[in-house]
Amino acid sequence: MTFAESVSGAVGASYTSREVPAGVRALRQALIAQREYTLALYADLPPQYWVPGQFPVGATVNPPLWELAHIAWFQEFFALRWRADDVGGSRIASCLDVADRLFDSRSVAHQTRWHLDYPSKESCFDYLQRVLDHVLDALDKSADKDRYGFQLVLLHEDMHAEALAMTLTTLGLPLPAVAPLRSKLAAAAGTSPDIHLAGGMLRMGARAGTFGFDNEKPSYHLQIEPFDIAARVVSADEFAAFRASRAYRDPLMWSSEGNTWRERSGHINRHPASVGASTELAALHVNYFEAEAFCRAQHRRLPTEAEWECAATSSDQFLDSTGHVWEWTASPFAPYPGFQAERYREYSEPSFDAPGAPHQVLKGGSFVSHSRLKYPQYRNFYAPARSDMFCGFRTCAIS
Repeated sequence: MTFAESVSGAVGASYTSREVPAGVRALRQALIAQREYTLALYADLPPQYWVPGQFPVGATVNPPLWELAHIAWFQEFFALRWRADDVGGSRIASCLDVADRLFDSRSVAHQTRWHLDYPSKESCFDYLQRVLDHVLDALDKSADKDRYGFQLVLLHEDMHAEALAMTLTTLGLPLPAVAPLRSKLAAAAGTSPDIHLAGGMLRMGARAGTFGFDNEKPSYHLQIEPFDIAARVVSADEFAAFRASRAYRDPLMWSSEGNTWRERSGHINRHPASVGASTELAALHVNYFEAEAFCRAQHRRLPTEAEWECAATSSDQFLDSTGHVWEWTASPFAPYPGFQAERYREYSEPSFDAPGAPHQVLKGGSFVSHSRLKYPQYRNFYAPARSDMFCGFRTCAIS
């Protein structure tokens, strides 16, 4: 069974609390549970794929051995070794002497990860366990004001679990039994396919006293005009009909960047799971250019990031309709006024207005995302031509 084919009968895609734990006990339980889940995702990987040199090379995938060891390196570095006066972690050595050289994503070029002199698989798994043990020990002794690093590494591992799912889908490999299943779309409540939002003053970004990534800070207020947003994401059959229509081939439906992508890609999204029709499932593996063109063909538009966040924080009906797919927004990924990079400096700043590859904001989380990443203020971001994520979209009325 592939990710594109799997489906659950229940509506709703969350599989645990949306809250990011802050207390010692809750964080300890979350770190242990997420590690068990991470390892279970990898449990049925074909044996040859554990050899980095035998793993398919690609711009959007990593060799699994590198990915797992990187999770350990990140956890060790940002929870145990990083200090405000030693951001390079030079004072505290890794418990694996080659870790900084091999598994630091900031300095290890992507294309080299297939050809590194790796420790054995057993050594990498031992590194994972030793780091987790050290992190749990440090967590037990931590003060309330020092929990950010533990929260950061927990959510980082959440992200990498979804990244593995993306990798498996890209390679056409089956869904691990432990992964969440796709849920059916709920029918829109009432007779209107849209939810009307009155707008008003929105507080964008992270809330005081809760975990937030640096790109969610500082929060600020923004006036939102009234708008109408679809009560559900675009379904697979709706998008399949668009792909089969004349409009998909009409250059007038596409932005200039979208037409450039079409010409380079042979006029169609070739992601292996981007086709398929269902009235019950969300359109999946749709890139930003396609979402934009669909909207234009329907005389509608994509919501802005602020409109999406406004809907998610003011309408239970809207919030309940999210979580099936990451939803493209019309907003480029940019810093909030007063942005300052935090402990993981390379997380956001390099992607703001990235030259030659501008990123767009996605919101909401997918069926594979841990619900800790599904809070309304979370900002995912990808280059607009990417479709390997579990991504789709919803539309807004043009006023």
